[in-house]
Amino acid sequence: MGTTEPFDEIEALMDIEIDRRRKGMARKTKVEEIDDLVDDLDELEDEDLEVEVDEDEEDPDEAPKKRRPRKAAKPKAEKTGIGTAEVADEAGIESRQLRMFLRAKGYQPRDEREGRYNWPSLNDPEVKQILSEIRKGEAEKLNKEKLAALKEKKAAAKKTTATKRKAS
Repeated sequence: MGTTEPFDEIEALMDIEIDRRRKGMARKTKVEEIDDLVDDLDELEDEDLEVEVDEDEEDPDEAPKKRRPRKAAKPKAEKTGIGTAEVADEAGIESRQLRMFLRAKGYQPRDEREGRYNWPSLNDPEVKQILSEIRKGEAEKLNKEKLAALKEKKAAAKKTTATKRKAS
């Protein structure tokens, strides 16, 4: 049943009521009009309750389809040592800034499979070297250099787009 059918029926009922009024027939009281509308709505609801059965739907009595067995999850390696978060906390900078610093200085992640920086402890010689470089201000210096390079790149991009617009 389409969505416009109930509206079509209501319009038809309204047309009948208008004709009745034009012909001077006895007018229904408000209670009678409401009762008629309620009856009409009940009929419409009964028609709406009819359920069509799709043949594509699964029958609940049928056996469910077999599913592929899931692969066993790989056990995660137990976390040993410290990572960039702990070193960054010790250095007083954000871990993102520390990772940028480590990449720029050529430090390689210890965990090749996951690409993570890992050290046994804060007393590791490499960690001590990193912390001393950061405390000397090399991380800030590197950060400023990267920011300046980015600003230059954006300014150059603006110039090229501006010249292209003028040429057009």
